[in-house]
Amino acid sequence: MQVSSGAQSSRTALVNSLMHALLSVGRLMRQRTQGETVDSGSFWLLKNLAASGPQRVTDLAVCSGLDASTVSRHVAQLHSAGLIERAPDPADGRAQRVKLSAAGLERFNAVLSTRRSLLEKCLESWDPGDLKELDRLLTRFAVDVEAFTMESMERA
Repeated sequence: MQVSSGAQSSRTALVNSLMHALLSVGRLMRQRTQGETVDSGSFWLLKNLAASGPQRVTDLAVCSGLDASTVSRHVAQLHSAGLIERAPDPADGRAQRVKLSAAGLERFNAVLSTRRSLLEKCLESWDPGDLKELDRLLTRFAVDVEAFTMESMERA
């Protein structure tokens, strides 16, 4: 099916607007509040450990969509800060797994709470129906982006 140039430029304008909005929201959600010491890359790793439990660094890198050297660097910093613990992998005693420490879980929950509060304040004037529709569409978009990303990684 051929798309007219007017429809294509309209679609391009919408995609550009969406990209701008997503970048703005991403920047806002990555900003650290006063006193917060967890950077956005480390937060993502803490989130994955909180959701999936103890993992090898290589598995954490895969589920985070990052290379192992980047994750290893973050893991070393998180370990030094006492936010994660290392333990032998029960399946292979030569390997190690990392997991959230009690302090790491507490810090993760605090950062998550701060970000949730920020989002709640930004959305407090929204109509519940609009908020539900935003949730539906963003969830659909996130699933599509993740599927596309996984397919791209498999082809590479």
